[in-house]
Amino acid sequence: MTINNNLNAMLASELQVGQLATNLAQVSNIVADPQLQEVTADLIDSIVGQIPEVISYEANAQSIKTQNAVSDMLLNIKA
Repeated sequence: MTINNNLNAMLASELQVGQLATNLAQVSNIVADPQLQEVTADLIDSIVGQIPEVISYEANAQSIKTQNAVSDMLLNIKA
């Protein structure tokens, strides 16, 4: 896997989280009082859907860090 693949995956995760956050914001804009907001399947899906996206983003960031460490090590061995 290359860094470009990780960056593209991170961008896709970021866009998905943004869309889910927009869905959540629409619910709060429709009914301003939190006590009057009812929990719908869309609301639950938007909240729960963010969990794997955040995990994916963090995993891709860690993969980039690992790839950089390996490259640094290879450069040190070559030098």
